[in-house]
Amino acid sequence: MSQYSFRTYQPISLRLWHWLNATAILGLLATVLLRKTLLSWRTNSALIESRLQQTGVDITPELAKEIAVAIRDPLWEWHIRLGVMLGVLLIGRMAIALLVEKRFPGVGALKAALGRTALPAQERGEALHYSLVKSGYALFYLATMLMVATGFAMLFSAELGLSKGLVGSVKEIHELAMWFFVVFAGGHLLGIIVAENGKDPGIISDMVHGGDPKLNQ
Repeated sequence: MSQYSFRTYQPISLRLWHWLNATAILGLLATVLLRKTLLSWRTNSALIESRLQQTGVDITPELAKEIAVAIRDPLWEWHIRLGVMLGVLLIGRMAIALLVEKRFPGVGALKAALGRTALPAQERGEALHYSLVKSGYALFYLATMLMVATGFAMLFSAELGLSKGLVGSVKEIHELAMWFFVVFAGGHLLGIIVAENGKDPGIISDMVHGGDPKLNQ
């Protein structure tokens, strides 16, 4: 097997973490997507106001907005639950990395990305791709920590005594981190499909069944 293969043996604990983490992140992105589209308060408040006026009921724009915001409140309850889930998974992953693996999450990926030197010309393209992917994994952990930290800062802004202006800045950082996950999720899915149909057939099965322990030797 190529030294640039992404196939490794995955114990059940890591596989479970992977799928729970994917569920949390995709769920969070789904709540944001719904907020920006079907449950947009701007769109729905205008619709509420228009439909009620057609029936002869007068309603102020402020009340229409309040109703539209109330409709999507359950969505944000799920956003918070999934955010807490992501935070717990991150803490668990960091604990395993520091106590069992004896290194910070993502450090192994970063070392693998930086450890490709003095390569034959024919290997440089494959090595560059390998390094970029491993660097993406390292950035994933940093972005997750940023996402969780800013999310909890907004959730407990009153308890932390954060000013309205500071909360606004934290929100901007939180939303910026979200776009990393949009790009990462799309790139990750595309990369898996390419690898499965290219030099790493069986990589999807490995994330379900664990793969062969000999892969790590």
